[in-house]
Amino acid sequence: MSMGQTHSVNEIRTAIRELSARAELARKEGRPADADEIEQRIAKYRDELAARP
Repeated sequence: MSMGQTHSVNEIRTAIRELSARAELARKEGRPADADEIEQRIAKYRDELAARP
């Protein structure tokens, strides 16, 4: 999913779950920079979700 288009609430929640798992794995594997980048993407999805009515 790209950030430039509108997503359903379900798609956003799924993306957050999947990205959270990837961030956790990156941290366990000792890749904090990758985990931080993924966390930034998660924050954007959370912002999009919070903007919903």
